Amino acid sequence: MHACMKFAKNKTDIVILQESWMKDENITILYSSFICIKSNVQNTHVKVLIFITKNANKFTCTSRSDIVNSKDMQAISIVNNKIQREILLFNIYNKKLQNADDE
Repeated sequence: MHACMKFAKNKTDIVILQESWMKDENITILYSSFICIKSNVQNTHVKVLIFITKNANKFTCTSRSDIVNSKDMQAISIVNNKIQREILLFNIYNKKLQNADDE
């Protein structure tokens, strides 16, 4: 997670993570150049996080917990003045068991 966020710092506006490190009470590591968006699910370890750069001046992101509020899935809307409609971005955790018989 540290390496990913360090790499993304000056290169990207949105970082989507799954199975990120979380401390008790769903507190993750904070990064000075990003805002963490997470689900509002209480008393459970969320599996998905989205980080948005604090310098995002070309677009606005909003958590859409009205669409989905789950530890395994989250949605954000992305809008700017150049697109007619909002873009919905979903981060969906899909745990797949890995074994020798899987392709």
